[in-house]
Amino acid sequence: MWLYKAHRDGFFVDLITGMSNATIMVEDLWIERAKSATVHGVRTRVLAAEELVASKLFVTRRERFDGADIAHVIYGSQGRLDWQRILQLAGENWEILLWALVLFRFCYPAQTRFVPADLWRELLKRFDAAIAQPDPAARFRGSLIDDKMFAIDLNEWGLDNLMQEYRQRRLQNLPLTCRKS
Repeated sequence: MWLYKAHRDGFFVDLITGMSNATIMVEDLWIERAKSATVHGVRTRVLAAEELVASKLFVTRRERFDGADIAHVIYGSQGRLDWQRILQLAGENWEILLWALVLFRFCYPAQTRFVPADLWRELLKRFDAAIAQPDPAARFRGSLIDDKMFAIDLNEWGLDNLMQEYRQRRLQNLPLTCRKS
């Protein structure tokens, strides 16, 4: 439901409508913000860098990790990104964005300035507050990273499966014509 693989004349395209864990959904604004481009002689539109970064935040599985892609987008754009848009897309999952930014900083320490100092301070302030006063009611989020790597938490320890809940909520919000039978 969230990924369709299309093949034609030796070309391969992924059509993605949301993240597999249902934390981030593709919306009309993603298409409106897409940039015109020519790819292999074909006129098309490609995601804006901010949506590309957001689309990769949760690709953190054992067999697939897009953290380097995020670092490359930041480096390649020299940080000329709409950081508020990225923060908005990350939403309540801002910690995964911070994680990606720390990876960028680790890889490119001389380019730390590509991430605005205000953003570093804001995210680190949030993190510091979260560490200083942890929410005792906060739910386990490991399944949003990878339900296979965190299977013991779900299956043996009985912790919350937020990915399953998010997917179910997403299905309930889809028009009936889009749902699988």
